[in-house]
Amino acid sequence: MRTTLTLDDNLLLTLKKKAVEYNIPFKTIVNQTLQRGLEVMEATPKLEKKYKTQGRSLKAKPGYDLNKLGQVADEMEDEVRFKGKV
Repeated sequence: MRTTLTLDDNLLLTLKKKAVEYNIPFKTIVNQTLQRGLEVMEATPKLEKKYKTQGRSLKAKPGYDLNKLGQVADEMEDEVRFKGKV
């Protein structure tokens, strides 16, 4: 199959040197290199990061009605907006 690849200059130069060194066509060295790289990736176990989070209480603080959180947000915004203007 024919496709277009954009290779970094240093990678292109290295692949061309290896093709000459092994006396094989450029496309063969590219295919072999990609195949070996994929085999290594498949053989290498994937590292999964484990995350730990600390639980927190979701209980409402005294004096706050969970059904009026919009009102609480408005009051907090007003405090910030009008702080020091009175």
